[in-house]
Amino acid sequence: MKTFNSPDYVIVGGGSAGCVLANRLSANPDVKVLLLEAGTRDSNPLYRIPAGFFPLMMSGKGNWNYETVAQAGLNGRNAYFPRGKVLGGSSAINGMVVSRGNPGDYDRWAELGNTDWSFEACLPYFKKVENVPGGDPAYRGKGGPVQVSFVQQAQMNPFAHAWMAAGQQAGLPFNPDMNAATPYGVAHMQGNYANARRQSASACYLAPVEKRANLTVKSKVLVTRVIVENGCACGVEYLYKGRLQTVHVNREVILSGGVVNSPQLLQLSGIGDPADIEHHGIPMVHELTGVGKNLKDHLAVSVKQRSTRPYSLLSTLKPLAVLKTVSQYLLFRSGDAVKGPLEAWAHLKTDPQLQYPDIQVYLVPLMYNDHGRDIIQEEGFMAVLNGCLPRSVGSIAIRSADPAQSPTIDPQYLSDSDDLRVMREGIRQVRQIFAQAAFDDCRGSEYAPGESAQTDEQLDSYIRANANSLYHPVGTCKMGDDDMAVVDQTLRVHGVDGLRVVDASVMPEIISGNTNFPTMMLAEKAADIIRQ
Repeated sequence: MKTFNSPDYVIVGGGSAGCVLANRLSANPDVKVLLLEAGTRDSNPLYRIPAGFFPLMMSGKGNWNYETVAQAGLNGRNAYFPRGKVLGGSSAINGMVVSRGNPGDYDRWAELGNTDWSFEACLPYFKKVENVPGGDPAYRGKGGPVQVSFVQQAQMNPFAHAWMAAGQQAGLPFNPDMNAATPYGVAHMQGNYANARRQSASACYLAPVEKRANLTVKSKVLVTRVIVENGCACGVEYLYKGRLQTVHVNREVILSGGVVNSPQLLQLSGIGDPADIEHHGIPMVHELTGVGKNLKDHLAVSVKQRSTRPYSLLSTLKPLAVLKTVSQYLLFRSGDAVKGPLEAWAHLKTDPQLQYPDIQVYLVPLMYNDHGRDIIQEEGFMAVLNGCLPRSVGSIAIRSADPAQSPTIDPQYLSDSDDLRVMREGIRQVRQIFAQAAFDDCRGSEYAPGESAQTDEQLDSYIRANANSLYHPVGTCKMGDDDMAVVDQTLRVHGVDGLRVVDASVMPEIISGNTNFPTMMLAEKAADIIRQ
């Protein structure tokens, strides 16, 4: 293995952002880059097979498997809070949904003082990430590392066909591209898979360049702190094979551990709010009150519908069917395993006057509970919905000075009552779509919330008892120049030289879609900023 005693850059975290940075920064042969990842390598075939999503979710493989503290808004439940712990990070285990949110999300970042991060400024970097053959060149990229596939009409499950038709019967427009001007309407799903392979950040950015002489990638490495001397980050300390080691950098330490691990590492290094750090016996290095604050996440709930027809994925999950699917994939790169789990989606508005949608919905051809770890053994389908711009704000803080101990994660779900209102309205709009003629062929009774749940109080009760994270947390090292900002527009940590954060934690506000592609966009833009 190549090793550098003093690389130019140390990147902490080999996820969606870290893989992009490792590729772009090491493109200069005169620059030495060291990438440190706490998880394993992504060599298990499940990380490459598009249909590996369900077994990965059910097994918890490649995952930190975090849980939140008890959430008052969820009836005191601890919510499962999965985060990728493998090369590729969450892009190696997620549902492969290609979603940017909408232009207004990034213009809102700019309005908050981050003028270099408007949609116009971000769009070239979204294009740089992706390869979308046939996409509108005004909005979509061609020739980027990550292949994007649109689900084809002929491949769609009958429930997805019905969803597309029913949405239009309910008055929604058909949207040919949710990642163009606006995401409003019903649409075929877009996924980062192609040629029978998941297009993770590791597969697309890291694997093609890992043999570069100036790039070292180390997995199973737990970084324990950033070393700061005289106000400058000069290296990191890490555990590898049971030994504590130190590496010094010539230029910068870049944290790309994600929304949980980046603030955790800052706090372990004595950078953050003294109230979160000092009582653990960690010496303060630099006071930054906003570290770990401003946590926002998409909370999701589902409307589950029984089916009178056997169209669901239930039969494909039986042992013999799984064996057949895997064999088809391994022998011929064909069959159900070559595509993602989601085929159709929609973006809805609680108020027609809104410029952009405030509800996102995925149609799932199966009914399950607990993040897919509990499959409901009945024929059916469900619509998983979330409010796009939740107002509830939480935090992340270390529990102790032990870097191996997971931090306290407190999203404060539903602490703002408007989040309940949006989800409640989402349930009602989904029910209107399910009630259309297109579903007459297969619609059975409503499994959950159940036809008897109609009032605001009943729906609120259902949401509190059943809602869970949709895995899009952001904001815990937010970008800006206000008192709670952690990084500036160039993603440098305020008050510490030689230290940046590049991952979803710097997003000052949550976006209206999934966070994987925006995180890769952010890293592409950051790489240009760093090189300049």
